[in-house]
Amino acid sequence: MFRCDCYPNHEICKNKYVCELGLPLNEKLNQLYGQISYELNILKGLNQRKQDYFQILSEIRQQRYTEILVIDDRQQRVPKLNARGEYILEPGDVQVGLNYNLIFQEISDTESIIRELRRKEHNILKILKKRADKYD
Repeated sequence: MFRCDCYPNHEICKNKYVCELGLPLNEKLNQLYGQISYELNILKGLNQRKQDYFQILSEIRQQRYTEILVIDDRQQRVPKLNARGEYILEPGDVQVGLNYNLIFQEISDTESIIRELRRKEHNILKILKKRADKYD
């Protein structure tokens, strides 16, 4: 059996077609790879929402969501209204679901799920390696 030391990043492996980590060894491991892939896609979306939050927050601080009104013969900057008729004061007022605390909590939860799945993957690979060593 061919040995390869590319774990945990198989993407940089020079022996992709014969590497034991690149080939699904059993159904449980294949299912685990599917779960990890799914959670990584969720994490990617959450990180995009976090980036959107900071982008919109920056635009609010630059006063892009304000308009100039003449009040009592003076020009004053006033926040614009969103589609719901509320003043735009924070990113959640521009795009629904942009609450930093909730996004941060979801990112933290997803990362802990991925860590647990990686731990399971490591345990399965360790068991399979012991079985393979037994036959060498």
